[in-house]
Amino acid sequence: MHDAEEAQTLEEVVRRISAAGAGERVSVAEIMQSVGQRSFGPLLLVPGLLLVSPLSGVPGSGTVGGLIIGIISVHLVLGRRRIWLPSFLLSRAVPRARLTDALRFLTPAIRVVDRLINRRFSFLTEGAFARLIGVICLTIACFMPPMELIPMSNSAMAATVSLFALALVAHDGLLATLAFLATGAVGYLVLQTFLF
Repeated sequence: MHDAEEAQTLEEVVRRISAAGAGERVSVAEIMQSVGQRSFGPLLLVPGLLLVSPLSGVPGSGTVGGLIIGIISVHLVLGRRRIWLPSFLLSRAVPRARLTDALRFLTPAIRVVDRLINRRFSFLTEGAFARLIGVICLTIACFMPPMELIPMSNSAMAATVSLFALALVAHDGLLATLAFLATGAVGYLVLQTFLF
């Protein structure tokens, strides 16, 4: 089966997630198939967005989301062309109704963000910079399971991953720069948690 063409906007990514699968539960495999297994930006964006939404309150979501973000980030760092996830992650599923509610919650912000992003300073989302983004997202992913014990902390971390992912989708270097700055705030949150 051919991969889907890479989505170019946040709204398109969300539309594809909404249309994934056909049953009452939507699996990670079905979401990956809907956005394409070669699409690093959209695939990073999926767990990032879902962890920013009310789905982040589901027990274990931070751990599963962190694992998915971590594996995709490793592929990005290594410059792989196709993303592979283990079967135990691909088979994880969420009720369609809960997924629909989460995406509906995000829709107003999504429309605003799509109007603000643009293709600019795209070199900041390519080559060595793309690999740096992968390293940062991998580091964030490593802290997501233990941070699950602290309310809203994973949402803040996922928001940073989402900024990086959206920068990759839109080839928006300015957005990538904002995400690099947001990483500092996430780092401070982690330090506050583990050192103080």
